[in-house]
Amino acid sequence: MSKKIVVCRKCLLKWEDDKIPLECPNCFSKKLIGHRELNDLNVAHLDCDSFYASIEKRDNKELEKKPVVVGGSQRGVVAAACYVSRKYGIRSAMPIFKAKKLCPEIIIIRPRMEYYITISRKIRSIMETITPLIQPVSIDEAFLDLSGTEKLHKNIPAISLIKLQKRIFKDIGITVSVGLSYNKSLAKLASEQKKPNGFFVLGRDEASDWLSKKPISIIYGLGTSTVKKLNNIGVFLCNDLLKFPYSKIEKILGGNTNKILSIAFGIDERPVVKDTVIKSISVETTFTKRYSEKQIKNELHLLCQKLSNRLKDKSFLGKTLTLKLKTSNFKTLTRTISSKEPFQMAHHLFSNSEQLLEIELKKEIEYRLIGVGVSNLINENENNQGFYFNDQVVQKKNKLERALDDINQKIGSNSTNIGRHFTNN
Repeated sequence: MSKKIVVCRKCLLKWEDDKIPLECPNCFSKKLIGHRELNDLNVAHLDCDSFYASIEKRDNKELEKKPVVVGGSQRGVVAAACYVSRKYGIRSAMPIFKAKKLCPEIIIIRPRMEYYITISRKIRSIMETITPLIQPVSIDEAFLDLSGTEKLHKNIPAISLIKLQKRIFKDIGITVSVGLSYNKSLAKLASEQKKPNGFFVLGRDEASDWLSKKPISIIYGLGTSTVKKLNNIGVFLCNDLLKFPYSKIEKILGGNTNKILSIAFGIDERPVVKDTVIKSISVETTFTKRYSEKQIKNELHLLCQKLSNRLKDKSFLGKTLTLKLKTSNFKTLTRTISSKEPFQMAHHLFSNSEQLLEIELKKEIEYRLIGVGVSNLINENENNQGFYFNDQVVQKKNKLERALDDINQKIGSNSTNIGRHFTNN
């Protein structure tokens, strides 16, 4: 059997050994990674460790050892939980009031999304120094394909990724975890194994056996409800999934059956695709208290302006508009409308989403979150019909909005808006 390739994560020394030693012979660090296939693996998944919370702790050293979550107020949900707060059982998407019950002394910080996006872009720029083939998954994670980069960097992808971790920590001030494998699904699973600041390797020879002992919930593409259905028929582990009669599995998984079975066996042919097509753009906000009908509409108006700015920045038009509402008992409602005229202008977004909202407000339900989004996107330059409305009143509104956009661009602010707003006091 071939020897293992061992790399020290501190001094980057690389050597071969029959087993992974306890420490590096050069710097005596115990942070070592070793694998027989280390020279041949080039697909990675990079995941920022508790991204939002890590940024807040970086900016305020007094929070370093304290339980912190980023999210809404009493009526909100946890967007990110630091590793201290996770010891209390607090997790992302948990209601804030539940997090407070688990840890009364928890510190809650309101999200600063634009700030986080700016930092995410800086991390993306650092990733681009080791490979151009990057597929962002969200604001804080991405797939990387380092095939063919060994000659350029004069080292194997594993060492390039260790250097990347070090540079992100030095330049950005947060840790990231890396999973290295031969396909995307396994790379993502690997990145979750040694958090925070982890580096985990999954090779071809071990993948099938490693997966067989894992719960089916780890498989990319299986939602909570599907996992429950599979559990109900006796499928709990990936190995159960592979041994179970195909016909019974197909009744639950439908057209995704072969894809899920392949992933459970370690097969994933999806390539790392640079600049994945954006399918939708949306914005939302959580209410900090019970809002009146007028206050909810005001929040919707502000969201429509924000959404419009994002669509304009990316030169996108959308054919479908979706209103999202979450009730006080955490039930999510979505209402959708399509238009012959593409959505981009703030006034057009608001007039249509307001119609959807008014129908729901008649039900006299208390809402804790509102969001608005646009899908079925097309590039503004590809809009063959032209962005014009027959209605003269609408044309005047378009002209006014464009003029305000020009003013805001010149003064570098978004403070100039079409009148409607009032305070939420």
